[in-house]
Amino acid sequence: MTRGFSTAEKAQIKANLYATCEKSWVNVGYRKTNVDTLCNKVGISKGAFYIFFNSKEELFADVMDRVQNRMINRMNDAIADSPDKKGFIEGFKRLYEEYDKGNWIKTLASEDFKALLNRLPKERLAAHNADYTLEKLGVAIKKSNLVCKQPMEKVMGILSALLALSAEKDAIAYDHEEVFDYMLEHLVDSLFE
Repeated sequence: MTRGFSTAEKAQIKANLYATCEKSWVNVGYRKTNVDTLCNKVGISKGAFYIFFNSKEELFADVMDRVQNRMINRMNDAIADSPDKKGFIEGFKRLYEEYDKGNWIKTLASEDFKALLNRLPKERLAAHNADYTLEKLGVAIKKSNLVCKQPMEKVMGILSALLALSAEKDAIAYDHEEVFDYMLEHLVDSLFE
């Protein structure tokens, strides 16, 4: 007879699965990440995996939720400390750092990511579209007490383009973080009052 996991063990195993899945996703992608490898790295059986998740896709969707929330929370923390242009700039820099750290822009634009999206249930898919991040950016702008000088759609397009720098950082002939910081700091005054 097998022994069940305690509540603390379940929480630790789930946290380990999230962390291991995120690392594997960044390193080899969704398609090359398999349940057997994840289980081996976490130290559980494949059968035990299905105690926690119904499928690999469910785990990946949860990891996406966690990554999105971590990114948005880092940005919002800076804005909470300084609800103005300075706080928005710092928060947006933190958001960029998160995108860059996991190479998420390239990941989100890949065929591998599209394959995952095609396998997700529609209700989970709704939370993982470009509108989600743009909606959160709109909230961050309001929390920063900023007033747009340009139409909101244009502001969002410009901010999205800035985040996309992380996908092309190797093509930039200078330190991409310094380039991002310079562009952000100079654009903010033309975008917001």
